[in-house]
Amino acid sequence: MSSDHPRTAWTQGDGKTVGVIAQEGGCGKASASVLEQSASVVKIELLETLPLDKQMCTMDIRFPALTVQLNEPLGERTVALTSRQEQK
Repeated sequence: MSSDHPRTAWTQGDGKTVGVIAQEGGCGKASASVLEQSASVVKIELLETLPLDKQMCTMDIRFPALTVQLNEPLGERTVALTSRQEQK
């Protein structure tokens, strides 16, 4: 995650839905998944999937809002965001 990337998280509805801002660019596609849920922290990974094949892509950067589902409401737990890229 770049240093200027938004680090925003929020809850929706009953608190089991957590929203985050991801980053994607060009031909990349962002997704979010829950890596861990404990009594004190929820770890969410932001993944940008890039195509394996070389292709013409725009050079724009987008910040889509994504959501993940938790087993229990977020409550006072800390949200820890990590990010990575992979090619598929």
